[in-house]
Amino acid sequence: MKKNWMIICFFAILLLPNLLGLAFGYQAESENTEKRELAGMPVFSWETMSEFPGQVEDYINDHAPFRSHFIDAYASFNMEVFHSIDNKEVIVGKDKWLFYTGNESMIDTLGVCPFTEDQHKMILDRLLAVRDKYVENKDDFIFYIAPNKEIVYRQFVPEYYDPLSDTSKAKELVKYIRENSDIKVVYPLEELTEASKDQLIYYKTDTHWNNLGGFIGVQELIGEAGGEPVDYRDMTIRYEEGNRGDLGDLGHTPMRYLEETEVTLEGYHEDVKIDMLENNEDGSGVIKAKTDGAPDGRSLTMVRDSFAIAMAPVLMRYFSETTFVEWQKLPEVDMSQERSDLFVYEIVERNLGRMSMDLDALLAE
Repeated sequence: MKKNWMIICFFAILLLPNLLGLAFGYQAESENTEKRELAGMPVFSWETMSEFPGQVEDYINDHAPFRSHFIDAYASFNMEVFHSIDNKEVIVGKDKWLFYTGNESMIDTLGVCPFTEDQHKMILDRLLAVRDKYVENKDDFIFYIAPNKEIVYRQFVPEYYDPLSDTSKAKELVKYIRENSDIKVVYPLEELTEASKDQLIYYKTDTHWNNLGGFIGVQELIGEAGGEPVDYRDMTIRYEEGNRGDLGDLGHTPMRYLEETEVTLEGYHEDVKIDMLENNEDGSGVIKAKTDGAPDGRSLTMVRDSFAIAMAPVLMRYFSETTFVEWQKLPEVDMSQERSDLFVYEIVERNLGRMSMDLDALLAE
């Protein structure tokens, strides 16, 4: 009898969330709080018969009633008991800072595994070929590296990630390019590190820089392009409470364990008029704008990643025409139609290992 009751209790525990969901009309979460697409309802066919059981299981797991509540409860348990996040790609640092371990971010922080001499040469050869293809004047091409948050705010990374050397993959690559070519390179690590001493320039719960970090990064780009950069200290900077970023989402960490700040700037060429010509609404990966009254009459094309999200509004206010092409969409975009006075290839430091694929896609056009 005792055994039977144990079996009944076991199945009751398994079925309880679904029974409660039926009783209260709570079948699924109204909002997807995970940084991925949840599994859809599978369709049975003879062609997919072998995958169907697994697809059904994925659907049930992703749409179980009270799923997010259980996930949040588990995340709270980890933070309360272990002060950690149950996701190997997220590290809890000091003072409620979260850091990313994916894409070799922490390897870059440790200062190990730089590119080899052959890899340096291969990257440089491709950059030179891209420059030759997309600009007539060599000074109109810029290679831009957005620094990793883990390096700019190294002081908040746990001590067990203390660097083993004072170099990094990005530093070595920039040094090699500058010593072996005349390609313009912008890697604003020093400027951002200096600003970080008294300003918040990256999100605490996200992998990206905030609007202020993007603004500082753009001014370094403008200066390298021969334009007129502006000191961020001349702007009006405002702070307000922000939302949980991508790193917090990865760990489903409740905001009571985190803190976030949104930074906005006012006073930067606010007299210009920006006309959005294309806004990636169809998923093309292309954003275009034309600006009346822009300080710089040149046009700019940037092949970019997500770090350019904070850069684009600033660049649109400075250049007369701007085009931003998402790197994932390069094989689908006709780059021959995206000719501009300036061409910028931008990539975040942690993704430098992907460069050869991007450059090959640009050369394949």
